[in-house]
Amino acid sequence: MKLAPMRFGGVSMRHNPEKLSISGKNRLQEYLSPCCEADSVILGRELCRVSGEGVLFGADCLEQYHTLEKLQHSHRPSKLVLPKTQPMYAYLKELSLSAEPQDDVLRYRFVFCEAKSPRKATQGEQVYVTMSQGESLWDIAYRFGRPIEALTALNPQIPLIDEISEGERVRLC
Repeated sequence: MKLAPMRFGGVSMRHNPEKLSISGKNRLQEYLSPCCEADSVILGRELCRVSGEGVLFGADCLEQYHTLEKLQHSHRPSKLVLPKTQPMYAYLKELSLSAEPQDDVLRYRFVFCEAKSPRKATQGEQVYVTMSQGESLWDIAYRFGRPIEALTALNPQIPLIDEISEGERVRLC
């Protein structure tokens, strides 16, 4: 099966990476008690990390690599499109040559780290979300990747995190 090329920041890698690893995990809070059962709660997901190795081909392979370097040095997140996955905004964290350049062939390695959002929150900005029917503060924490402790601190008007009225506004930051 032929997969679509990987794209980052509007640049298409003409050939898919030879190796691709996508990792993500959940933040977990474990509660241990000497007298009760232990329990754990998922606080939300951590940001994805995408790593791999690829080959750039063609007379312009060095130019292709330098274009990726420019994207890395821009220090801005860009849209990352991978084969058979949901697009995400990411930073190009690491980029390196993995072998001596040969005529028309260049091997490289990369690491992308998912960015929270394509835009940065301004200092002091307050962001709210409106609760839907049946949602709890745990659901909001998971959906937006925020620690439950941060949400409870920002929303002292909510005494019970499992009982929130539909239409109530919850502050995210």
